[in-house]
Order: sequence, then C-alpha cells, then structure tokens
Amino acid sequence: MSQELAATLDQWLQEFLDDMQRRSYSPRSLRSYRYDLLLFVTWIGEQAEVTSPGQLTSAVLEQYQMHLMLRPSKKSPQHTKAMSTAARNRHTAELRSFFRYLKRSCKLLSNPGAELESARQVRRLPKSILTVEELALLLEAIPRETPVGLRDWAAVELLYGTGVRRIELLGLDLEDLRLAEEFLHVLGKGNKERVLPLGQAAREALERYLHEGRPRLTQGQHRKLLVSYKHGGPVSENELLASIRQHARRAKIRPILGFHQFRHTCATHMLREGADLRAIQTLLGHADLNTTAIYTKVEVADLRKTLQECHPREKDFSDPA
Repeated sequence: MSQELAATLDQWLQEFLDDMQRRSYSPRSLRSYRYDLLLFVTWIGEQAEVTSPGQLTSAVLEQYQMHLMLRPSKKSPQHTKAMSTAARNRHTAELRSFFRYLKRSCKLLSNPGAELESARQVRRLPKSILTVEELALLLEAIPRETPVGLRDWAAVELLYGTGVRRIELLGLDLEDLRLAEEFLHVLGKGNKERVLPLGQAAREALERYLHEGRPRLTQGQHRKLLVSYKHGGPVSENELLASIRQHARRAKIRPILGFHQFRHTCATHMLREGADLRAIQTLLGHADLNTTAIYTKVEVADLRKTLQECHPREKDFSDPA
C-alpha cells in the first residue's frame, strides 16, 4: 500500500510541476523540485505504516526531515559528509510548497507541511572576494581584438559593475539595455524587476561589444545580449564561465569560482568605499536587508585581520617574548 501511495504522490508531483511551469518557474527550479521531491516520494514508498494520503501528517514529514539529516551529501563521493543545513532547508521549503499546492487543489484536506520549520543556518561569509587589483588584472587580460574577448569584457564589467546574478546576466535581451540613459533593466528572482545604473566602464565595454563583437558572433534572429562563439545562439553558463576562468589564469590571479564571486566582490568593494547598506540592497535586489548585511561581517573580518597585523598592542601579543 505504501507503493500505491507513492504512485499517487508521483502523479500529484507531476501535476504540481506542470502548475509551476504555467507560473513561469525556471527550468533550473523545476529540475531541483523534481529531483528533491522524488526523494520524498521514494522514501514514502518505503514506509510501511504510511499507506494513505490521510496519514501524511506533520509528524511523518518531521520524520523525513530527520531522514534528510542523516542522508549523506551527494557531493561527497565517500559518503562521509551529511547533507548541509542549506540543502535540508531547500528540501523543507519545497515540501511546504508541494503540500500547499495539494491543499489548494483539494487533494488533501489539510496542509501538514505548514508547521515544518527550517533548521537554523549559520550565515557564512562570502569566500574569495577579489581585490581591486585582481579585477584590474583580469580586465587587462581580456583581449579587446576578438569578438569573444569583447563579449567577456562586457560580461565581467556588468557582473562587477552592477552585481547582477548569473541568471539575470544570461537572461539579458538587447531591449534591456538603455545605453543612452545609462541604465539596465533586470528581471530578477520571483520575476521582480529592477532598474540598475550603468557605470562608464560597463557602458564603454557594452558599446564596443555591440558594435564590434556581437554582430560577428550572432546567428539567427534571437535577441539575447551575450552570444556563443560555438553556434551563434545565446551563450551558455558553462561556455561563458570557462572563458572568464581562462582569462583569470592568464592574469595569474586566484581562480574564478563562479559568477556569484563577482556579485560578492561588487557589494564588498562598494561597502568599503562607503556605500549605504540600503543602496547595496537595492542594487543586488535583496528582499531582506539581513541578506545584504552579511557584507558588514566581511568588513568586520577584514578589520579584525588589520587590527591583528597593524595595531601595536596586537603586535606585542603576537611577537615571541
């Protein structure tokens, strides 16, 4: 009977995903929901005491949360590292959404996921913030004589100059640029729109790319800003990141871990130069100021290091007697 319930949940999951698609969720989100919630469906199929939808209680879902705590991380090949708090909280949020849908669509009389609580997560400081000097070396290493180099130059200037997310950058259309007015239209998380100012450096890079680079790369009638050199269509995340990493290796700076590294770097550098936290929140598109406040912790960490290295009293403690 547990397998019958699992089969029913599997059907409901597909209907839930179809509903998400109609509401314009991204393919990436759909894949994440499908994979994570199928784990829950499989687990239910193994629970002999849970045989009907009415037995899907909050206690059962809490048992599943305990199961996730003990489940090894898929990123650990030796299966020695437990699933992270962030990953468990993602599963919990997806379960809440799924059961909210089941209640709304009258498949369940109540929503057992409403009482699920997320685990408290330690907010970690962003890693590998690039220095101003490293950004300058990276930009100098990008060739301006090739279409791909012009594309990558424009991409890095946008990432660092505006703090846009990866998905926001790759989703930019030509119509989103207002170079004459010096602003950029961005569609962010939850389809929230925001308008970002374009600095002189980003504007110059975009103008060169649009006039000398993109026409030599693009094929077809698509309107995406960033174009692949392989097929002339919209550039993929992997192609663009690999190209930027190649420039970083040539510049002999620390490795580029991902697009988000530029977002963290943008926010940190602005804060160091005296930008208001609310202004950074608006620029990054954070719904909650607490999310932006993580960058103040970066500043405290930097200040502590400077204190230990430079303050005479700290030197007294660090020097051997």
